[in-house]
Amino acid sequence: MFRTRLITALVGAALMIFCLYQGGIWWSGLFLVLALVAFYEYADMLRQKNIPVLWLPGGVLLILLWASPLLAEEWIWAGLMAVSLMVVAAGIWFYPRLTVAELSLNLFGPVYLGLTLQYSLRILNLPDPFMIMLLALLLTWASDVGGYALGLLWGKRKLAPQLSPKKTWEGALGSVLFCLAVALLYLHFTALAPQKGAYLIILALFASLAAQMGDLFMSAIKRYFGVKDSGFIIPGHGGVLDRFDSFLLVLPLVYYGCYFLV
Repeated sequence: MFRTRLITALVGAALMIFCLYQGGIWWSGLFLVLALVAFYEYADMLRQKNIPVLWLPGGVLLILLWASPLLAEEWIWAGLMAVSLMVVAAGIWFYPRLTVAELSLNLFGPVYLGLTLQYSLRILNLPDPFMIMLLALLLTWASDVGGYALGLLWGKRKLAPQLSPKKTWEGALGSVLFCLAVALLYLHFTALAPQKGAYLIILALFASLAAQMGDLFMSAIKRYFGVKDSGFIIPGHGGVLDRFDSFLLVLPLVYYGCYFLV
């Protein structure tokens, strides 16, 4: 199992870095595919709980939110209002017995994914977007690896047993330490001004916290739907939501952090 996870992680990381380095349609296409697969996994969790899925309006809402950095502001809000009304109207028309809670769950998935993953496009407006996205990915991976390693070796005190029984305080500390190590390495290998080093260290600390919050938040969602994994598309890791749950909150944090840092 560990070998499968390791091989998948290395191949996946190499593929992502290749797409990001190529830029253009490779960059945008990568995140659009991730967004759509994540939406499918979320919708599938709804379906497993016997909640009708509003596929078309939900998908349109997701794409509109994700692509919002490319659209004029007036089109963004007009489009969001229109599609939100489409979701409500479709729910009422096709599923008259759809409850408010079920309708809200249909809205939540595309809104959460669209609002977080739109920063994959916003980063393109910053200087050296490849290095900034690489920082976001490295901090996410460091948080996951550090949490897993220290939790496996020394984990005893449960962090949130109701949400994720395997998460420990020792693992949380490992997440922080590995993120700080990545920040120091990033400072060493980039041309970032030394006086901004303290700022980057603080950003890494908050990125670790954001990564763990994203992980626990997705664990809470999966627990609500009664599933262990969101999908199976990534061998040894589960689904896209399983693998990128931390990244969804780290990405906007790194964007705003680097917006002021650079």
